[in-house]
Amino acid sequence: MEDNFQRLEAYVREAAGRRAQVIVAPESVLDGYVFNADPTSQLADMLEIAQTVPDGSYIQRAGALCKELGIYLIFGLLEREDQTLFNACVMLDPQGEVIAHYRKITTAGEYAITPGRALQPFDTPLGRLGFLLCSDRTVDNCAVLGVQGAQVIFIPMDGSGGPENTEKMRWRARDNHCWIVIANTWSAVIISPSGELHLEKYETECVSVQYVHLPKQDNSQGRSRFVARRPDLYGPLVTGHEDGYYDGEGKLTAAGEARRQATRRRAVEGA
Repeated sequence: MEDNFQRLEAYVREAAGRRAQVIVAPESVLDGYVFNADPTSQLADMLEIAQTVPDGSYIQRAGALCKELGIYLIFGLLEREDQTLFNACVMLDPQGEVIAHYRKITTAGEYAITPGRALQPFDTPLGRLGFLLCSDRTVDNCAVLGVQGAQVIFIPMDGSGGPENTEKMRWRARDNHCWIVIANTWSAVIISPSGELHLEKYETECVSVQYVHLPKQDNSQGRSRFVARRPDLYGPLVTGHEDGYYDGEGKLTAAGEARRQATRRRAVEGA
């Protein structure tokens, strides 16, 4: 993890040197995505490297870096709370304080990880900001942040993020009339509320800096379509499916537990 943090620090310093104010790093940038580890044999190792929020050692070091450089920083990490693990991301402000903390809610295949239970934007000095992590980037999750007024949705990722993903996310941005910023381990994308691509890079590890203006009010046609939605008709979206992995209270169903056990067995057999 020390090597990963030093690499992150070098990129952050480079971005700050290019006058970046908000710097976004990928999902699990500290630990290198250990979420598919076997929770039976590797739980102790995962708990040892996981960070507590906000007082984990690497979070504190990241905060000191933000304070030194006067920047905001968003990055993903493995989080622990007692003996429970989460796939999480945090946002630190120029004073080095954690001002946003999000836990991944769509943890398909991450059988050592407990899903988060909150999906709401955060009011910050930069505006109202939402956060998702990789496989969270579904239509429903983006819409939940959109209807709550998120101006930007930040999505740290580690995995699939090619042009086909970008095309889908252009519609997420347009439908919810918000900026979408994706920082992947091998790609980077910034999309405007109109679906316009402001940044699109693949198959590379680099620092990209773009200017984004967040108006206080937006009366565009896109926003008009957004507020004309019909929530009275959306009941089926929040009704648990009979084969769903989670019930209406967010608890794991029998089908969900069976899938988790099957995935765990396959991982152990393939190890």
